[in-house]
This record gives sequence, C-alpha cells and structure tokens, in this order.
Amino acid sequence: QQPMPVPKEIVDLGSLITEATPEDFWGRGFINEMGYTEPNRFDVVQWEFGPVSGSNSYYRLFNHGGPHVDAPNHVGLGDGLDSYSVESFAGPLKVFDFSELAIGRSITIEMIVDLPIAAGDVVLIYTGFPVPAPEVGWPEAIALTYEAAQYLAEMPVRAIGTDAYNVESMTDQSEVPTDNEIAKVIPGHYAFLSKGIPVFEQLVNIDRLLDKTEMYFVGAPLNVKNGDGMIVRPIVLVYR
Repeated sequence: QQPMPVPKEIVDLGSLITEATPEDFWGRGFINEMGYTEPNRFDVVQWEFGPVSGSNSYYRLFNHGGPHVDAPNHVGLGDGLDSYSVESFAGPLKVFDFSELAIGRSITIEMIVDLPIAAGDVVLIYTGFPVPAPEVGWPEAIALTYEAAQYLAEMPVRAIGTDAYNVESMTDQSEVPTDNEIAKVIPGHYAFLSKGIPVFEQLVNIDRLLDKTEMYFVGAPLNVKNGDGMIVRPIVLVYR
C-alpha cells in the first residue's frame, strides 16, 4: 500500500478576522464611498453550568471584507454558495506572478495561453496589491482582460483567485469587446461566475507560492443558504 503523500509545507492564504478587517483590506476611503461602514462585530454571551463557565458568540461579518469567495448571485448571475459542490473549492493549483504589469486589465490572453494550465486547475494570480491609503476611493488593481478571463472560464478552470481586492480593475475604462451589458462593467466576474466558477479575492501570502511547482488548494467556505460570498481561510498543500 502506497503511503499517503505528506506535504512539505502548508501555506495559509487567509487572515486574522477582526472588527477592522473590512477596512484593512478595502481601505477606509473605499469602505466609506461604498457605504459599508459597519465594522465586524463579535457578541460574546457568557454562561455558567455549575462549576463550569464559558461562552458562545454571535458573529456579524462583512462577507466580502478579507479573504473570501464570491458566488454567482453576488453579481446577479445565478445561485448562491449552496449551489456549489464542495469539490468546487479544491483542486491542483497553479500560481502566476503578474505584479510587474501596469494597473488595469493588463493580463492578456497572449500572456496566459501558453501557461501550463489545465482544465480543473485552481489558478491564483499574484499582483502585489497594496492596501489603499485612507483617502483613496476606488482602489486600482491588475486584472485579466475579458478575453483572458473567458479563455480560462471556457477551459474550464476549477476556480480563480487574486490577492487584489477585486478580480476586476474597476478603474479601467477601456472598452470591453462584448455586447453583454453585465460583462462590459464586470468582465472578470461575468466570465467566471456566469459559468459557476468560484472567484476568490483578497487572498494573502500568494507570493510565498511563486517558486513552488506541485500544490493543492483547499478553500471551502461555510455553506450558507443563498450566500453571495463568505470569508474563507484557504490553505495550500505544497509538495514541491
């Protein structure tokens, strides 16, 4: 019997969740502009049972503030988190460094068509995204062009992820070559979520994976009924 392979390393792509996590990842200016002004809240309820005491808690979380996954209904393109199979959140991983590119939808299909990506892979994009300064409104990000996103979605990849606040570059005003009105505004989300492919955003530590060659990603969220997204703590099993 073959022994179960043991990873050389396990890399955590999640973050510590605190009251300030949404602001830490989105920036104060953008949080205010979008109207997401309520912090996370942790209500601790103390209890006693004879000599034993402890607590239970209620958590109020902004489900897109910090490392999280999007469901199709996040952008009006289908069902919620509970429509995904658990297999949707795990698979062999490929990681690519695009951090030297210009801000905007600058990851073109020509840049990815010859990359070693196969159907069923989870693909993570490292962009070196900096947390926006407090006075900044819409953050700037490096993102896929519509054609590049469509190429990966039609393969199809298992899931797509980024360290940026968004799989989109919302400040890029260049024309998107499609007649679909939703895709013109959010080409990345449309390409993947319209096909039921999970979108992971605001992941940390992706740069720690850039020199690795054999990896397996696991990033299942809580299975929330009709959830449009949820905080996750993805891990990567590194074998080489």
